[in-house]
Amino acid sequence: MQPANQLKSASKTSGHQALSNPPGRKFWFWLIAITVVPVLLIALLELVLRVGGYGYPTKFFVHHPAAPSGSVVENQRFSWRFFPRSTARYPRPLLISRLKPLETYRIFVLGESAAQGDPEPAFNFGRVLQVLLSERYPGTRFEVINTAFTAINSHAIRAIARECAALQSDLWLVYMGNNEVVGPFGAGSPFGGHGLPLPVIRASLALKSARLGQLLDDLAERLLRTGASKEGWGGMTMMLEHQVRENDPRMKRIYAGFQSNLEDILNAARSSGAKVVASTMVANLKDCPPLASLHRPDLTDFERSQWVKVYQAGIAAEEKGDFATAIARFEEAARIDDTSAELHFRWGLACLKAGKQNDARTHLERARDLDALRFRADSRLNGIIREVIAGRGAKEIRLLDAEAEFSRRSRDGIIGEEWLYEHVHFKFEGNYLLARLFADQVVSQLPNNILNCAGRKDSWISAADCAERLAVNDYSLYWAAEHIRQRLVQPPFTAQLGHAERLRRLQDELAKMRPRTKMTGLNKSATICRDALSRTEDDYVLHDLMGFLLANAGDFDGAITQWRRVNELVPHYAAAYCEAGKILDSRNRTEEAAAQFSKAVEVNPACAEAHVGLGMSFAREGRKREAAKHLREGLRLNPANSAAKSQLERIEAGP
Repeated sequence: MQPANQLKSASKTSGHQALSNPPGRKFWFWLIAITVVPVLLIALLELVLRVGGYGYPTKFFVHHPAAPSGSVVENQRFSWRFFPRSTARYPRPLLISRLKPLETYRIFVLGESAAQGDPEPAFNFGRVLQVLLSERYPGTRFEVINTAFTAINSHAIRAIARECAALQSDLWLVYMGNNEVVGPFGAGSPFGGHGLPLPVIRASLALKSARLGQLLDDLAERLLRTGASKEGWGGMTMMLEHQVRENDPRMKRIYAGFQSNLEDILNAARSSGAKVVASTMVANLKDCPPLASLHRPDLTDFERSQWVKVYQAGIAAEEKGDFATAIARFEEAARIDDTSAELHFRWGLACLKAGKQNDARTHLERARDLDALRFRADSRLNGIIREVIAGRGAKEIRLLDAEAEFSRRSRDGIIGEEWLYEHVHFKFEGNYLLARLFADQVVSQLPNNILNCAGRKDSWISAADCAERLAVNDYSLYWAAEHIRQRLVQPPFTAQLGHAERLRRLQDELAKMRPRTKMTGLNKSATICRDALSRTEDDYVLHDLMGFLLANAGDFDGAITQWRRVNELVPHYAAAYCEAGKILDSRNRTEEAAAQFSKAVEVNPACAEAHVGLGMSFAREGRKREAAKHLREGLRLNPANSAAKSQLERIEAGP
């Protein structure tokens, strides 16, 4: 037995240990270890990455060292959160004062490629609108800032809108909806994230705002490169393997996400004090057959054979001009399977030829909605736009039902090629009409001090006058049509009904236009551009256009002068330096060309063309190591550049 004093001592020691290590303290130790410590490590890693210069800014508007103090420009790396870098699309150059100048009415355009003005952004509806408003209200400076660009959708537009709210805007014009399925996070997107729930999408975008998230994304892109990211931007062809049915379960998430994003855009406008005009989307119904047509998945072989038999009988009757029989056969085919977009398109045309315009519109709309390559906003998306705006019931938020207005002005009441090149992109006539429709809505939102100073009471200048002020010319129209031709000779357009005939007509039009792109036509186009510049000398778009006209006319020094002026107006615009560099390179002024490409890389390190141009120049100077560095970066940003690939292979092959 232990003595009593030893027992007391042991008891005290045990008591002290119990007090110094209570059970609760151990719990807090482990809680801190598994929560606070990892957070601190992540924060430290984030700090190290930022201090080390890794990553890119994710805001749409950023300050640029080449731009004037107090201004912001578009972030050419903004879309990297939404696309692999090798397939990312980019906005047009913007230069905006943070503080709105006096006597200025600031309008932001939010949208996708149709709003950007593809295939010729110089004549987009935003630029037409600026002319319309400036001519009617000459005492006010209208600043129309177009943030739209190719392939984005409402997820990206929502982020842009939230930044517009901080730039003293007066009015937002929203024209979005074509890319909800094929754009980032869409069910038909080639970039992954197909139809994810909205909270997951927003968490993913938030993660990529951090440098650590960008590091993880960059590693994943390098290690798990998909076909799209390996090959670079492939246009609409990239979506061929991502067809989506109208009743695909993921479409519910697409619609819900679009509605939520639109609501958030309207809320951001309201919080900033800006007014809004949101438009329904215009699509070519009559002259753009479905890009992909699917049967219902449970169709049996027997049913399919019966469907084909009846469908072919309808086609044969239509070709003979017996439209009543054709309609009857198409209706019979629909009783077997009414999910074929092609069936409804042919049915609609047969109804149109039979004089049944309402039935024709119904079936042509169904053809669009059933199209499995969903590049056009469908009926539900346009319905959401109408419902959301009507639900607001606010005078500062207005609906432009462009779909209905274009239909009302179209032959047979159905939208077609008189306004659009292909599925959704506007000809100048379409851009002018859309701008006019927006202008009528804008007037209802203008303050009295502007309305009372109208130079043209209750009238807008004509399309011809507008074209004159924007320097719409034969050279630009020819190349816009040629870009469309290049698009039409690739899938998915090559699989459309009537593709060969449609392509032949476009080629015939190009043949008629081609003589106007030769020297006499170029000089005429340059004169049109000079006249437009005499009215607005500080329009960089017109100087850029003049540069191309002069270069093609052989006035290389004049072209370089124009691109220098472009860079005076928008000093961060890499493409203008590249164009000057290409001219200098073609005239064997390699050192001067390299200087231009180097400047382009300096102002925009994400410009693939600048890296490739500089790499080519260095290769000609024998600076192979530097050449290889820039060619690799150019190919990382644009893997589709075959000339850069060939040059890099020659360098790596040895002396």
